[in-house]
Amino acid sequence: MNLDLGKFKKLLLNLKEDTLRVGNSSIDVLTGERLSDDIDTANADIQASLTTKLISRKAAYLKRINKSLKQIDEGTYGECDSCGQGISEKRLLVRPTAILCIECKEEQEKEEKREKDKLKGGFLSEWE
Repeated sequence: MNLDLGKFKKLLLNLKEDTLRVGNSSIDVLTGERLSDDIDTANADIQASLTTKLISRKAAYLKRINKSLKQIDEGTYGECDSCGQGISEKRLLVRPTAILCIECKEEQEKEEKREKDKLKGGFLSEWE
C-alpha cells in the first residue's frame, strides 16, 4: 500500500490541535463560580460529570492520535494491528486513528456482540 504519509501526518496534527483546543475549553466549566442554591449545585454537578467524561474521551483520542503519529514516524502507519495487512486509504481518511482493517474491525465487533449476548443470556438476564 502506498499512502501519502505527509497528508495523514498533517491531518492527525490538525486533529490533535482541535482536540487540545476543545479539551482546554472544557476544563473551564469545572472551575466555575460559587453556586447559590441546591438546583444550581445539582446542575453544576451534572455538567461537571459530563465534562469529566468528555475530557476522558478526549484524552483517549489524543493517545490514539499520538500512536498514529508515532506509527507514521516508524513507517508502520496503515498496517492492521490484527492481521498485518494494509488498512485502506478510504478507511484512514474517515478514521485516521484506525488500527484495524475493516475486515478485522467487523470481526472484533461481531465478537463483542457475541460476548454481550452471552452475558445477556446468562448472568445479566437475571437482573433485567
